[in-house]
Amino acid sequence: MARRLVLKDTTFRDGIQEEGVEACDLGEALRGIQEIDALGVDYHEVGFASADEASMERIKAACKLPLKGKVAAFGRTLPEDVKAILKSGAPVGVLVGKTRLQDVRGALNISPEENLKRVFDSVQRLRQKGLEVIFDAEHFFQACHEDDRRYALQVLQAARKAGAKWIVLCDTNGAMTPAKIKTAIRGVKREIPVQRLGIHTHDDRGRAVVNAEAAWEEGVRLIEGTIGGFGERTGNCNLCVAVPNLLLDHDARGISRDQLSRLAETYFLICDVLNQVPSADMAYVGERAFYSEAGMHESGNRRLPNSYFHVDPAIVGNSPRVGLSDQSGRANLLSKAEQFGIDMPDELLPGIVDAYRKLVDQGEHFGLAEASAYLFLMRQLGLLPDYFTFVSFRVIDEKQAGQPATSEASLRMEVKGKRQLHNGDGDGPVNALDVALRRTLARHYKSLRRVALHDFKVRIVDTGRSTGARVRVLIELTDGEKNWVTVATDDNIIEAARRALFDGYTYKLAVNGTKPVRARR
Repeated sequence: MARRLVLKDTTFRDGIQEEGVEACDLGEALRGIQEIDALGVDYHEVGFASADEASMERIKAACKLPLKGKVAAFGRTLPEDVKAILKSGAPVGVLVGKTRLQDVRGALNISPEENLKRVFDSVQRLRQKGLEVIFDAEHFFQACHEDDRRYALQVLQAARKAGAKWIVLCDTNGAMTPAKIKTAIRGVKREIPVQRLGIHTHDDRGRAVVNAEAAWEEGVRLIEGTIGGFGERTGNCNLCVAVPNLLLDHDARGISRDQLSRLAETYFLICDVLNQVPSADMAYVGERAFYSEAGMHESGNRRLPNSYFHVDPAIVGNSPRVGLSDQSGRANLLSKAEQFGIDMPDELLPGIVDAYRKLVDQGEHFGLAEASAYLFLMRQLGLLPDYFTFVSFRVIDEKQAGQPATSEASLRMEVKGKRQLHNGDGDGPVNALDVALRRTLARHYKSLRRVALHDFKVRIVDTGRSTGARVRVLIELTDGEKNWVTVATDDNIIEAARRALFDGYTYKLAVNGTKPVRARR
């Protein structure tokens, strides 16, 4: 039976507890909250009201945003937390309460009866002040299966009788199985007249999403989670996976097609706000979620579109990507050319395939370097202009005791038919080369003045040769709006980096449609 899906996002409360997630500034957080709101989220749990000033400030500021969803402030069943929630001005209060006797006696050091009173009084106090209350039953599933199930149900009853609108059942340590989730929910529905149940799952055993789906199958309507699954330890229920699964596989309603199509964009924006690298492997929204590299698979996709995809990528705002690897064939190259808008004459295809396979034999791999794949095809077809010509370079590294290491690069190039020499200093040889290259090219191509080196990675191609191994260098450049990656391999790491850098700047010129500068006659 179709039911409306109710979502509570906790990215800016649970999500920011993940190790390595940097506390973002208020403006960035508000930008993220608004983006999440556009997905159709009902509740935004944006801070632990009594935790610190930053959390309180974030809650208050979020309340002023023109959101469709409601802002919720989080707290414990303690008078000081209830007071903080009221002070925040949030229309919704989220209270977390203990359901395991071992926690009540061991962690809170109070009697079971006192805990029930705390739960009732806290919920009632917020309700008397006009707030909507969501009660998070901490460790509820563990209480049912490992502690005292009867007492756990008494805690739920106390919250319900005090006026909680939603009772959220929590798999706080992520240890539950779908079967245990279902058994516990059935017991709640048999013994307590509660209509609005929610689920809060953690991913400690990799089951946060599947456990949320199991709860939905038992009639639970509210799903709590975070964008990208961010959260303490191994994270929370990933809404980027759970939401499309519930809509596509479980007949959930309430999120429009237009809203769902914003999912991938939202994920990448939240990663940016939290200063995290997006997971390329994440289902639905990752860059590799609809990536095809094997020639047989791409050949099948060309005959029957999306035949190897579980869903149309556009549904979640993603798009198919075709990679080039040692398994790539004619179909992959044709699809890659189509992706780039390049016309591939049939008579040239065999030669291009052979040229690509020779590069693969040398250790090249365009799977993570779209820019290099584009340049390879353009060069093979004779469509890439000559913007500049490399002549020579020299790099000197210097280290003195008590001083940081420094690098200096000298780069000779030919631009406008004339040889030019520029030097560059940097924190390392690649940085120094980049400085010298940009110093040379920016004088002639204004579009390169905003380009900067964003990342530099090295991989060993043939580990059997130890320190003499061939290396693969990935260079990521940015112009402040878009990033692109190029790759090169060589026995010499600096030469590989030099070639990848040159290709990175060439790509920027090529995609901009820049015409090569010519010498004046």
